[in-house]
Amino acid sequence: PQQALHIEIPAIGLKMAPIVQGDGEEQLKKGVGQYIGSANPGEDSNVVLSAHNDVYGELFRDLDKLKKGDLVILYTSQKAYTYVVIENPKVVEPTAAEVMAPTEDAVVTLISCYPYLVDNKRIIVRARLQGTGR
Repeated sequence: PQQALHIEIPAIGLKMAPIVQGDGEEQLKKGVGQYIGSANPGEDSNVVLSAHNDVYGELFRDLDKLKKGDLVILYTSQKAYTYVVIENPKVVEPTAAEVMAPTEDAVVTLISCYPYLVDNKRIIVRARLQGTGR
């Protein structure tokens, strides 16, 4: 498996946003950050991606508009992996690190601050790799 290079979320108009390794302040200025140590696209575990909702392109501003069945497409240099949102977005405390834990299924977890311009919570969207059937 190769690392993700771009993300597309058609339902919210996000097109080919760059994915960078790491989720610190400097990385998130450049695009969507992949949590170091999380899975690569297509692997049976959790690809953890985060981005800002109100600065640096507001890439994840509309995560709250996603719904079950929407698509999240991750691109590597060789292949596109399509994930399907499996539950409506949920709001959690910033300390809810369990959402970044490895999983048995091939999933992607999208994380951003919430609500817009307040940012005292986190919004989480989880999608499962299409065709895995679980």
